[in-house]
Amino acid sequence: MLQPWGLHSSSFNHHKLPLLRVHVVANIKELGAQVKLTQTYSNDTEVTLEAYYSFPIPNRAAVCSFVMIKQDGTRVISHVEEKREARQIYDSAVVQGLQTALLEQQTPDVFETAVGNILPGETVEIEIIYATELTEDEENDSVRFHLPLHIGARYAAQTEHFWNISPYLPPLSPFLEIFANLEAVAPIGQIGCPSHSVSTELGPDPALPNAHELPFSHYARVSLSSDATLDRDFVLTMRSAGLDAPRCVAELHPVHPTTALALTLVPRFKLPDLTRQEFVFLIDRSGSMQGLRIAAAKRALIVMLRSLPVNNSLFQIASFGNKCSLLWPGGSQPYDQTTLDYATHHVDSMQADFGGTRIREALAHCFKTRKGDRPTSVFVLTDGAAWDVDGVLLEVKAAVASSTAQAYLRVSVLGIGNSASTAMCEGIARVGNGSCMMVGEQETSFTGKIARMLKAALTPMVTDISVDWAIQDAETPENRTDDDDFVFISSEEGKSEEKMTLNPFDEAVDPLQLDHRPFPPRPKVVLSPPPPVQQSPFKMRSLSPGSRLNVYAILQGKTIPKSVTLTALTEDGFKIQLSVPVTISSFANVPDSPPAIHALAARKIIQDLEDGQHGFTTFSPDDADLLARTVAASIVRLAKEYSLASSQTSFIAVDKSYAPILNETVLPPVLSTTESVPRRVDYVYRKYPFIDLLNVNVLFFPRSSPQ
Repeated sequence: MLQPWGLHSSSFNHHKLPLLRVHVVANIKELGAQVKLTQTYSNDTEVTLEAYYSFPIPNRAAVCSFVMIKQDGTRVISHVEEKREARQIYDSAVVQGLQTALLEQQTPDVFETAVGNILPGETVEIEIIYATELTEDEENDSVRFHLPLHIGARYAAQTEHFWNISPYLPPLSPFLEIFANLEAVAPIGQIGCPSHSVSTELGPDPALPNAHELPFSHYARVSLSSDATLDRDFVLTMRSAGLDAPRCVAELHPVHPTTALALTLVPRFKLPDLTRQEFVFLIDRSGSMQGLRIAAAKRALIVMLRSLPVNNSLFQIASFGNKCSLLWPGGSQPYDQTTLDYATHHVDSMQADFGGTRIREALAHCFKTRKGDRPTSVFVLTDGAAWDVDGVLLEVKAAVASSTAQAYLRVSVLGIGNSASTAMCEGIARVGNGSCMMVGEQETSFTGKIARMLKAALTPMVTDISVDWAIQDAETPENRTDDDDFVFISSEEGKSEEKMTLNPFDEAVDPLQLDHRPFPPRPKVVLSPPPPVQQSPFKMRSLSPGSRLNVYAILQGKTIPKSVTLTALTEDGFKIQLSVPVTISSFANVPDSPPAIHALAARKIIQDLEDGQHGFTTFSPDDADLLARTVAASIVRLAKEYSLASSQTSFIAVDKSYAPILNETVLPPVLSTTESVPRRVDYVYRKYPFIDLLNVNVLFFPRSSPQ
């Protein structure tokens, strides 16, 4: 079952707070977008509530601003703290009766906000700003803006405190409002919205002071006003000449001494296709794929099967859900007319009747049974409806890392359906050195996306991909050493220690007494200053014709290079080289929000760190704990510096001007002096907000102890 996002009480029987309005403003410029999302809720009860608010965000987006807006218009601005510290600040504020809000990342594409002490009858607005890349669409010069509006039900246990509970939706019109402002460097050729009926106006916004000076055909405005519920994602497509052309834009940070660059292009070069390869098609037949999703997956699979090379190709079809079954248990078969007809008949008979989405086990089975004498391309067709994103990515990374240069492995994903998990689908392709395309379950044509996926799979592996950011004497991520990125700190370091002479018979010592002193604290991690160049992807492993390449960098200093150079080598040793001029970004950031390119670059670098793609090393190969803490510290530093929610950081907002709600102290019963007391009872006094008293059965907690 698909659930919209919403705000609901954590303590008042999970009471659903009415979601009154959703307002979205998206500024879309060429290949990126900055989105301001505002939701309006109301506490329609007679008690003060603490509530949780869950919402989806595209996996490739950077959440960079979070604001709670009170009924009187007061804006409670948040700041970024380490995740555990932010939770402690929030809990303390709730106990003190202060209005507070906390935003945490649950998975890379699901976030949760806790809002504490919402007064009876009070209206609360939650404002979130994020920057996001646009994804590819059918044509090379077309892009796709995706606004997720609900979280699909996912297989396996959910994270603590997370519920997919729909908010109460009152009959208020209009309920959903979306305004998108589009801008391109060339005339906009086509605008489409396969998900909703929208109103489209060409030309710049008349409210702009210089609107009459702007090229009319380069601008458009799209709007949607609907009283419909959030039952499907919003998708907007745009085609404009030159969107596939190489470009590199630079952005100076207004506060930090850094420059962010974004390089993007859709490569166009010719290489001979691989002469022999194995193709494994892993199709999701779990219950979440029922209806239009399995129909779309079957259509896509038929197109893929009919597009395979005739010579020296092996192929296999695997179906998964609670189990994984192979069309040919004995192994992949040669591709010919007989096996194609047999496979087509098998696809026609498919139903979404395999139960849960155990994608990790299915991938492991495919990796184990693949041929080891040639390259293998695995294509996963799924909605990604499983919570174990980290486990799945670990499985894929391990398989790719263990493959040989002659029989390398690539994993690509076709994400299918509204609310498909972008964290799962894009994550698998990212660590699998493959490509990812997303399609809506109601889309009638996606042959262009399938063609790009197949072309990427048929392209021989390109190696030594790098970008020269033209920084004098700067080190690149690939050639720098990181032994100094962490330092062992000891309070006694550098001090000489006087040795004591021990008395072998000290009467003050009890030889049977155990030493209960706590373990010494772990050595602190101290990071060196950021390197001159921080780049994402840390190491580029995929470059293929027709598949967009995005590379980001944060440079120390305010120097903007005149051009950057992309280089690579083919398997045959031919050099690929392209120089791209750098232009200054003209992206208009939302007021009071961090600069978009810095936010996206930092988010991508953090994503690399989470994937294990970095240059950190340890003195001891077995010191995994130190390495993990170093990576976490690096994520925290980036997220704090560029104001981002991440796996290690959260946004926390506390309204300290708010008059605290008085908490009531619950006292234990008074014992009469004439009563017999067989044992001493120690009472633990706890303070509860008034609302908690409605649901607490035991208001004080006796703790027995011997007399």
